[in-house]
Amino acid sequence: MTTSGLLELAHENLQWPPREQVMEPTGAGPSIYATLAREKLGRNIRNLPEGEDVEIGVLSPNPEGDETEAPIALVCDFKRSISENTLREIYKLAWSFSRTPSFISIEPNRIRIWSCYETLPSESEALKPVDKVSRKQLESLSQPSLSQQAAKTLRLHWLSLVSGQFFQKNNKRFQRKYSADNLLLSNLKSVRKQLAKLNLDYDTIHDLLARIIFIQFLLDRKDAQGHPALSVDLLASLHESGELSKPYQNLSEILRDRDDTYRFFRWLNDKFNGDLFPGKGATQVERDREWRAEEQKVTQDHLDLLAQFVSGNLKMETGQLCLWSQYSFDVIPLEFISSIYEEFVREENADKGVHYTPSHIVDFILDGVLPWNSTNWDLKILDPACGSGIFLVKAFQRLVHRWKQANSG
Repeated sequence: MTTSGLLELAHENLQWPPREQVMEPTGAGPSIYATLAREKLGRNIRNLPEGEDVEIGVLSPNPEGDETEAPIALVCDFKRSISENTLREIYKLAWSFSRTPSFISIEPNRIRIWSCYETLPSESEALKPVDKVSRKQLESLSQPSLSQQAAKTLRLHWLSLVSGQFFQKNNKRFQRKYSADNLLLSNLKSVRKQLAKLNLDYDTIHDLLARIIFIQFLLDRKDAQGHPALSVDLLASLHESGELSKPYQNLSEILRDRDDTYRFFRWLNDKFNGDLFPGKGATQVERDREWRAEEQKVTQDHLDLLAQFVSGNLKMETGQLCLWSQYSFDVIPLEFISSIYEEFVREENADKGVHYTPSHIVDFILDGVLPWNSTNWDLKILDPACGSGIFLVKAFQRLVHRWKQANSG
């Protein structure tokens, strides 16, 4: 047995899939989720004090199937017990992953299951698993007669998990509206309304919101050594080079200075040359005109509101503070940007019958026409009814996967 050894016991006594089908599922769809989990979370977890030996996988309803079906749980298996501080950071990552309803942490003497469909506890609140099972309880299941304690453990039996019975019994702890992506979307919709009340047009609002998400992604995205793409040191160097007027510590501070905000935006645009910034005209004159047009519309009041938002000090319509600091933006799904577009445009076109396709429907359709398990990557894809672009984004992900399969040697 490797790592904690409890996955093997869960397979023997709770009928969970074999360990290798959790860590390396053979089905095309589950394999994609497992790989994504390792790529998105692995580096961040291994940079934590007790996370260097973690093994990451997914508990899938059918680990040998090719369908892109959302896993039951993200699984982290540890060789040793971990502290609550480390667990809290990993739980935040699992919650931000937004692709599974639950997170299962496995240590040498216990298995615990946590909800990814509820708000994260504050720093002052204790972590409370939805359920747990000890090694002793698991081992007792192999005895000829079930003790009362062992029978209780059957709540985490495979049939209970895969049938959804476990989640139904604990439905108060599994509310999809409290997942990271849904809460962030709700927060964005709230700040969008507040910016609109300050007489800023929706197109500019959407550009600004997409921009701060991108910047926060760069601040959160860390390399193998744990260094973010946008660091405090980099911000200090921008001050030293004259790009910024002072050495800022975070995005909120930059947004408090309108001139520096737009200097920073221009610097990012030069580095990344994307569609998130103005200045996409064919000539320098046209590009400068676009930048000036936006700068004339965006006031310090608008930027102050965004600064409050990213610092977590802005009240939402619910009366609660926004949860910006709780998200790990390098883990949140890429297609989340599409869902933002869908929700915003749906509100604007509610009376026009405009509708957009949910992510799981896109996966279902692409499983039929562009399955993962192929090496044919040199294809052209047309989406004549393109709205948010989610079909094209997800189709491109599959072509990249196929290219990797074709060039794995």
